[in-house]
Amino acid sequence: MKKSILLIMLVLLVLGGGYFYFNYNKVATQSHEYSEAISQSESANSHLESSAPLVSLSDMLASGIKTFQGVLQSQKIIESASVENYTLSLDGKPLKVKSVSEIELSKAFLVEGNQVLLVAFDQGGNQCSRQYQVVTISESTTKVSKVFGSCLPLGSAIESGSQITFSMPQNNPYLGDDVLVNYVYQNGEVHQATKPQELKQKYAGLTANKILQIATDDGCYIDGVMLDDNSCGGGRKYCVMFKNLPKSKKTADYKFLKSFCK
Repeated sequence: MKKSILLIMLVLLVLGGGYFYFNYNKVATQSHEYSEAISQSESANSHLESSAPLVSLSDMLASGIKTFQGVLQSQKIIESASVENYTLSLDGKPLKVKSVSEIELSKAFLVEGNQVLLVAFDQGGNQCSRQYQVVTISESTTKVSKVFGSCLPLGSAIESGSQITFSMPQNNPYLGDDVLVNYVYQNGEVHQATKPQELKQKYAGLTANKILQIATDDGCYIDGVMLDDNSCGGGRKYCVMFKNLPKSKKTADYKFLKSFCK
């Protein structure tokens, strides 16, 4: 009798494990509803890790997300024995999104009835580790934004009406860590916001003459020549200051910096 009970329990355990395995893999490979991506995006934004869905945003994109225009999916392209690229396809047709790294889904929104997806990727090399594009899908059209970003990871995404503001750290060491770069999304397009107010405040007390004096003290402006070698950062620090000056007199120092910073 005991042997029979143990045998039945073993069979139930095997069947249960098989059922779990089948359904887990089914969830991991089937196309996902767009509402799942919205839910995951909002959960990640609120840091509700315990309530986040089992499948990540990027896993959803890899297996496919159902949209108004069909299934959106990231795919690997084998161009040669040694070259692999990635792209996005919509209903089996490639979009103008291409990368040397796996394409990740960072955020998903529903803006004025449009499905808006922020995708991220690495274009390779040490110069720019993170770039972004926005794919906007309506019931009749699909738009892909230009590539944008400061080459550093996204800090925040704030939705306000028909606009989304993407903020990330700037990638210029001479501006300081307190300065962010903002990109504004609207109607399928993304553009960089105007220069941050922090920069105007930061350099409000400068003039072209004072900038050259700072360069002189740094040993980078000698006898009327701006040194542009590596030790002086190519003069980038002083050009950042110059390009964010408030209204200034067109003195000889001003004209020198204007010419140099071109």
